Amino acid sequence: MRKKLLITISSCLILAIAAIGHIYYHQEDMLFQKATLSEDYVFNFEEPFEELFLNTSDGGRINALYFKTENSKGVVLYFHGRGGNLSGNWGKVSQEFTSRGYDLFVMDYRGFGKSKGKLSERALCHDADHCYNYLNNLYREDQIVIYGRSLGTGIATYVASHHDPKTLVLEAPYFSILDLTPRQIPYVPRFLIPPLLKYHFRTDQWIVRVDAPILIFHGTKDELIPYDSSIRLLRLIKDKRDTSLISIENGTHNHLRFHPKYQNALSIALE
Repeated sequence: MRKKLLITISSCLILAIAAIGHIYYHQEDMLFQKATLSEDYVFNFEEPFEELFLNTSDGGRINALYFKTENSKGVVLYFHGRGGNLSGNWGKVSQEFTSRGYDLFVMDYRGFGKSKGKLSERALCHDADHCYNYLNNLYREDQIVIYGRSLGTGIATYVASHHDPKTLVLEAPYFSILDLTPRQIPYVPRFLIPPLLKYHFRTDQWIVRVDAPILIFHGTKDELIPYDSSIRLLRLIKDKRDTSLISIENGTHNHLRFHPKYQNALSIALE
């Protein structure tokens, strides 16, 4: 009996170690759903746009799309989610902002689309900051809106915490990747999460240093990033003025922008 118990415990330990090893070595594939594009890929959108390449100090190269409108009020710096690349439906997404009088600048992360460079949390944050500084040479800070969606919400919050933009907009934000991971892989002991993960994305620590107005959108039925993540972020900044959470009843992770509450709140924020 004792021998069988020891064998069972040993088997469980081996499986646990194997699972933890798999997560450690494959965590980037689990966190990011990278899709590359060939260098000669030609973007095609109905909206007027410009394709840009920005070089970073560590040898990386950021590919971005820059949609423009006449007599713009400013620009939206957009950080997208964990999947796809700039070949998606950005022509339609851009209309959400150009129709409201704003230009749109959206970058691909390293390893996505045509963007190049070694991927890391530090590199992603510095690339995002580099894009903000590029736009700040063209626009005043009170004309720059930072927008983050899903994975991009942490990156957007990081940038906003280091600058003074007009507004920070977060669509389906997470409290942190450290907080989100145990919910998705509950079999890993919580105390192992910090040393195990290479990416922490501490939205909770960065958001308290944001001085700009903050607008948060979250669906109450979000299947990827729990709705309570936004509730908890809001508690951290409960004493901050000009902060609001737009709850989309029964809204899931995608398609929040099609909801009337989203449209109305975004229009007010960009007025």
